[in-house]
Amino acid sequence: MLPEWEIWLDNHISPITAKWLKEKLQIEAKSAYTLQLYHLSDEEIYQKAKLHGKIILVSKDSDLDQIISLKGAPPKLIMLKMGNCDNRILFSILANNIEKAIRLLFDFNKDIIEIN
Repeated sequence: MLPEWEIWLDNHISPITAKWLKEKLQIEAKSAYTLQLYHLSDEEIYQKAKLHGKIILVSKDSDLDQIISLKGAPPKLIMLKMGNCDNRILFSILANNIEKAIRLLFDFNKDIIEIN
């Protein structure tokens, strides 16, 4: 899909989701735990992703939305506007929406897309 880009998942998303996304989208996907981001603030995560370059953050945290709105992309952001849910529900929501969200980020040059 976008081989030069990576997806980074925030702390609130199970690490198993990274493996699932990688298999589904054929794009590198990493969890906050793999990246050792779980102890960093949202600002620090933003800075680390900005330095890395072509990153799409997937988060439930509205602070990242505010940071990217203020400071710009990259990184780009897919905001998950949902409460806590089990992995089956999350996978179902992502399966139905993640490819469209990524296309919207790039086809319309958006920095942030929300999935409800």
